[in-house]
Amino acid sequence: MSLPSWLTEDYIQKAFQEFHKDDQLRVQKVCAKPATGKGENFVGVMTRIYVDFQHGDGTKQKQSYILKQAVSSDAPQAKIFAEYDVYNRELDMYDIVLPKMSKILQEAAFNDKLMAEAIVVDRERTVMILEDLAPLRYTNADRVKQLDMAHTKLVLDMMAKFHAAAIILNQREPDLLSRNYSSHFFSRGKKGYGQVFVGLFKAFIRYVKTKPNLKNRYANKLDNIVTNLMEYAAKSVDVGEKDLQTLVHGDCWTTNVMYLYDDEGNPTTVLPIDFQFSTWTSPAVDLHYFFSTSLKSDVKAEELELVQYHYYALKSTLEALSYKGSFPSLVEYQLQFEKRRFLSLIIANVFQPIMVYQGNEDCDFINFYRETAEAIKFQDSMYENEEIQTRIDTILPILDAKGFLEAH
Repeated sequence: MSLPSWLTEDYIQKAFQEFHKDDQLRVQKVCAKPATGKGENFVGVMTRIYVDFQHGDGTKQKQSYILKQAVSSDAPQAKIFAEYDVYNRELDMYDIVLPKMSKILQEAAFNDKLMAEAIVVDRERTVMILEDLAPLRYTNADRVKQLDMAHTKLVLDMMAKFHAAAIILNQREPDLLSRNYSSHFFSRGKKGYGQVFVGLFKAFIRYVKTKPNLKNRYANKLDNIVTNLMEYAAKSVDVGEKDLQTLVHGDCWTTNVMYLYDDEGNPTTVLPIDFQFSTWTSPAVDLHYFFSTSLKSDVKAEELELVQYHYYALKSTLEALSYKGSFPSLVEYQLQFEKRRFLSLIIANVFQPIMVYQGNEDCDFINFYRETAEAIKFQDSMYENEEIQTRIDTILPILDAKGFLEAH
C-alpha cells in the first residue's frame, strides 16, 4: 500500500525524535497496509504503518502504528464531517483532553489505559499517528454477535471512569470543555446528519409498512415523527441545571472499544477509541447509545439494572477522586436516563441495523440516506436480519406505551 506523499521517512523520523526525545533516532524503513475493512469505519481513513528505527544508543525497534486521516475531500460524507468539526475535536481529545483525564484518574490509582498514545498530532494535515493497540493484545469483540454481560459491565466501568474524570477536569479547567464539545449528531443549526438520519428513518418506516401488524399500529405515528425527528433527538441530548453533566464518548459501540483477554478468553480490560463525537451532555446519552447498538438481547433486557450499575460505578469513582459537587440520587439518575429514551428509537432502529450488517449490498456511507435504487436496495436489506426484526417488534410497543411515538 502506498503512503501519502508527505508521509516520508524524514517526516516520521522527526516526529519520532521529538516523541522519544532522541535526536539521534534514525528511521530505516516504513511500509503500510489498510487497518480497517470496508464498512468498518466511515468517518476516517485508517492505515497501519510499520516502522523500523534505531535509537541513538543503538537499540533497534520495529513497531506498528495507526495513521488516522480525514476522508478524502471528494467523499460524499466529507462536508458533513467538516460541518460537525469531528476531526479537530478528535485531535484535541488525543492531544489535550484525554492526557489530562488520564492523569486525573492516576491520582486515585486508576491506572488502566484510557487511550492509545498519540505519537503525532498534526493539525496542519489533520492527521494523527497513534500507538497500535493490536501488539498489546487489545482487540474488538464481534460486532455481529454483540456483547454479553461481562463485556458490557467492563464498558460501563470504563465509561464511569471516563465520565468521572471529565467532571473533575471541568471543575479544574472550566473553559477547556466548553470550546469544542457542544455539537453532536442531532445538533440544531446543522444540516448534515439531519439528512442522514431522516433518510435512514424513512427506510425504517418503509420496513414497518411491510409488516401488517406493525403498519396498522405504528406507521402513521412514525410518519408524523419524521418532520420533527431531529428536534426530538436534540431535546434528548439537551441538559438542564439539575441534570448530571459530563463529557461523553458520543459514539460508544462495539467497534469503538477494545478488550484485553486472559488465557481463558475472559475479558479483563477495555479501552475506548475514536472520539470524533465526544460531547458535553448527560452521561445517559452514552448509555442509550451503547445499549441500543451493542448488547445481546438478554443483556439489553437488564437495561435498568445496567443503569444502576453505571450509577454506582460513577459515584464511587467520583468519591475516589474527592469530588465535592452535587450528585443525583439513583431515582433522579434513572429519570434522567428515561427522559432520553427517544434516542433509542433512532439508534436501535436505524444505526444498529448498519452496525451488525452482513449483507452483500453496497454499504457506502452515501447509501445510508440517498433514494437511488442502489441505496434503497441497501437500506431495505438492513432489515432482512431476523434479530433486527425481533428487536423492532420488542422496542416499538415499549416506546409507544411510554408516549415516545407521540408529538412531544
